[in-house]
Amino acid sequence: MTRRVAAVTGAAQGLGAEIAIRLAADGFDVALLDIQADRLEKTSVDAEAAGARTLTLAADLTDEDAVIAAFARIDEGFGRLDALVNVAGGSGSDQVRSLADLSGDIWRKVLDNNLTSAFLCAREAVALMQRNGYGRIVNFSSAVANGKFGPSGTVGARLPYAASKAALNGFTKQLAKDLARTGITVNSVAPGLILPTVGRVRDIFEAQSPQARQATLDSLPAGRTGTGTEVAAAVSYLVSEDAGFTTGTILAVDGAEV
Repeated sequence: MTRRVAAVTGAAQGLGAEIAIRLAADGFDVALLDIQADRLEKTSVDAEAAGARTLTLAADLTDEDAVIAAFARIDEGFGRLDALVNVAGGSGSDQVRSLADLSGDIWRKVLDNNLTSAFLCAREAVALMQRNGYGRIVNFSSAVANGKFGPSGTVGARLPYAASKAALNGFTKQLAKDLARTGITVNSVAPGLILPTVGRVRDIFEAQSPQARQATLDSLPAGRTGTGTEVAAAVSYLVSEDAGFTTGTILAVDGAEV
């Protein structure tokens, strides 16, 4: 039986890595995309240990030419693509809370990292999926798409991050309708505060003072953060054949944060 193939962006660490390893265990071969070339190898080793063939692709996913080249290599290496999981993005490392302090450069960078990268990867992925009349696209939104009051937690430039994730919800819903008769589904996962096993978000959270960490936990209805395992399980369903009638959905994995 031909193994299915999934492309996972942001796969060098954190949620992207945990999702790639889960999909490998689910029976996917995986293409691993990230701008951090040096960290992709660890994910590749772990995914191969779970049974997958892997292809590592270091690329700036906001660069159109780089994305086109990366998906051409996926086509060359695997000859098919069944799923795309757009994890790459984030709120950046600049702690910006005031509108007056938000530069145009930071605004554009955060929107490009979250929204433009998802658009470019989805466009190239759909071209490959349409050959077989089948595909699963999972974008990554956030509970912050609805706005957030209180402790910043691990979020950097919160305003452009919220704007980009809200826009990604609209992108998801419209693309789902555009592709509804093609056999390709499009959904988003909207996590709350998730601490993957390792990665930048966990590092930022653990670098905070005990008081700041507790204030963040106190602001969460569940009283705890989510895990990478819980998010990966949601993605596992959305890329499965069982999810063929689930499309245009924003699936919250947030412990009732919103």
